[in-house]
Formats: sequence, structure tokens, C-alpha cells
Amino acid sequence: MTEADLTSLAPALILAGSAAITALLASTRRVGVRAFGWFGVLASIAAAATAVAIGPATASSGTVTRDGTSLFFVVLVGAVAAASLALGGDDVALVLFSAAGAVVVVSAADLMVLFVGLALLTVPTYVLTARRSVQRWDDGATRHFLLGAASTAVAVYGFALLYAATGETSYLGLGRATHNPLYLGGLGLAFAGLAFHLVLAPAQRPSIVINVATVGALLRLVAVTRRGEVALDWEASLAVLASLALVVAGLGALTERRLRWLVAYATISQLGYVFVAAAGSSAPAAAFAIAAYAAVSIGLFAVLATLPRDEPVLDDLAGFARQRPLLALGLGVVVLGLLGVPPAMGFLARLYVFEVAVRAQLLWLMIIGALAAVVSVASYARLVLACLAPPRLDAIAPPRARLATAVVLLAALAILSLGVFPGPLLEVAQAVHF
Repeated sequence: MTEADLTSLAPALILAGSAAITALLASTRRVGVRAFGWFGVLASIAAAATAVAIGPATASSGTVTRDGTSLFFVVLVGAVAAASLALGGDDVALVLFSAAGAVVVVSAADLMVLFVGLALLTVPTYVLTARRSVQRWDDGATRHFLLGAASTAVAVYGFALLYAATGETSYLGLGRATHNPLYLGGLGLAFAGLAFHLVLAPAQRPSIVINVATVGALLRLVAVTRRGEVALDWEASLAVLASLALVVAGLGALTERRLRWLVAYATISQLGYVFVAAAGSSAPAAAFAIAAYAAVSIGLFAVLATLPRDEPVLDDLAGFARQRPLLALGLGVVVLGLLGVPPAMGFLARLYVFEVAVRAQLLWLMIIGALAAVVSVASYARLVLACLAPPRLDAIAPPRARLATAVVLLAALAILSLGVFPGPLLEVAQAVHF
């Protein structure tokens, strides 16, 4: 690895180093949990600021790339990690390790680097799920570990086939490959393994970091094989992935009352619109949509953090309009962004994505997206209606509810401000290329 590679991976090194320091200090039990949380927030912000300060490089070394695309995703990962850590919890080191893996994944220009990043990205979620499983005496951790290991194994087997077909692990080598069964089979397995990572931990805060990074890696891999001698057409595969996300999430959310799973369906549906843009070969539209996804997801997970129960349901939101009006207001704005209602940025994201679908002659996919948007009203408007219900007498605010409320309001502010003044984000999104 060259000096340029280390410079490109400086944000990942900051995050990983901060995670190691946090884990070491946590073992001494001499520092409070909240101090770790704020240290993690500062480390995440420092990683994003470092990426901006370093800026894009003029050329890639073949192992790690540092361009406008990786810069966009690294900054987004840093912002998401900082917001997640601000919500509290004793999983600071794990979130930082996962964020470090995310930076490696979105900066990778080589399959071996991508594999290392995937491992660092996903292993912390296994640990988090294991903790939750032990507390609840269920086998969720076992299922999660097996599914995660299987998806990673599928992706790695795909990488192996790609190496066997091309004799190289660099993305540049993939772009110079020719059609053969090994190559096409390897690409299919790699795509399937990466795509499955999008639903590995849908009800956990680190899932936002995982999804942002996985989308970046998927679309970069697709772009490499769209160009050069191979020139594969990924439109059908991406369109099918988008339609599955929209349909499954839309139907699943209709009767769901568990808030964690309702939030999970909401995030999956948002990712569906990202892949609609990707199917239409519009990287800027996909970037704008993934930014909207991140803002909405952070807001929804912050609302979950204000609830006392581990498995909250819709009824736990009862009385928020009276007892926690600021939180109810922030949730209302987040729901507007989720539903794509103006002036929220979700509306511009949908408009941008649908325009791309029409231009790419994907009218059927746009119709599915429009129908999914209509169905989502019935699913997610329930969040706001639940807040208007009479308050529950046994409702008790958990610790740090005020901080979580502040995160909800910040997410709502971002959703509104970028919906009314989208210029800066649109300009940044134009620098994203796949």
C-alpha cells in the first residue's frame, strides 16, 4: 500500500484508531459512557473533515480511490456515524469500527480491499445483535450471524471467480475483462452478496452506515463493468432490485405495528428509490436520494431512542403531541420527508428519481415507485396519527430523551432546509460519478 493509499484512508484510520482507544478505555471502566459517546461524535466529525481537507486525487493508485464519489460517501458516513453516536448507548467502539469499514468499502478500488472493508463493516453488527439476543433469550443473533456469514461468503466466492476469470483483483482489471461464464458468474455472486448486506440489520442504528457504504460499493462495481470492453447492461438487475425493495417494503409496512420493523421497512423503501436512479444510470440522482435516505433514517431511529421499551409499538407514541410537542413536530417533518411531500427534500429526491426513470424509458418502474409512494401514506401516516392519540398513563421517558429529541429536530431541519434550498446538495451530487 502506497503513501497515497494511506492518505486516502486517513478518515478510516481516524475512526479505527478512535474505536481502539474507546475499547481500551472502556475496559478500565474509568470513563463514563457519555464521554465515550461524545468522543465518538468528535472522531466521526474529524474523519469527515479530514476527507474534505484532503480532497479528491487526480488519479487512482488501483487499490484505493479518492474521487468526488468517495468524498461524498465518506462525508455522509461521518455525518451518519456522528448522529448515531449522539443518541447514546454503550456500543461506541463498535459503531466507530463499522464506520471505519464503511470508509474502506466506499474507497476501495480493489476486491481485496473491498473484502477487508466488508468484514470491518459488518462484524460489529453481529456483536450488537448477540448482545440483544442474550438480553431477550432468543436466537436472533444466530440467525443474523448465519445470514451475514452466508452473504459475505457469496460475495467472496464471487470475488474468487472474478480473480479466476481476469487474473486481477483491481477494478481496472474488471473493466478490461471479456465475457466468459466465470466472469459473469462471479459478478452475479458479488452483486447478490453485496445486495443482501442492505437488509442484514435493518432495525439497528449501524444499518444506516452499512447501507450507505454498500450502495456506494455496489454502484461503483456496476459502473466499472458498464464501461470498457465488457460493457454489461445492469439496467434490468438494478430495476428488479429497486422494484423488489419498493413492493416488499410497501406491503410489509401496511399491517406492521412494531416500530422497529416499521422503520426498517421505511429505510428499505427509501433505498428502492436510490436503485431506481441507479437503473437509470444517474449517479447524481442516486446520491441525492441516498442523502435523503440518511436524513430520514437518522430521524426515525432517533425517535426510537426516545421510547423506553426495547420493542416499541405504535401505541407507545400516544400523547407525544401533548407531552412532547417538539418531538412530535420533528417526527412530522421526518414523515413528510419519508412520504416525499413538499417542502421536504424527499419530494425533490422522488421528483429527481422519477425524471431519471422517464428519461431512461423505465416507465413501468416509475409507476411502481409512484404506487409505492401512495401505499406508504397509509403505512407511515400512522406515525403522526399515533402521536395525536390520548397519552398513556404508564409512559416514562428514557434517559437522554432530550438529546434524542435534539437529533430528531436536527434531522427535520436538514430535511426542510435541503428541500427548500437544495442547491448546495445538488451541486455536490453532480460530482458523484459511477
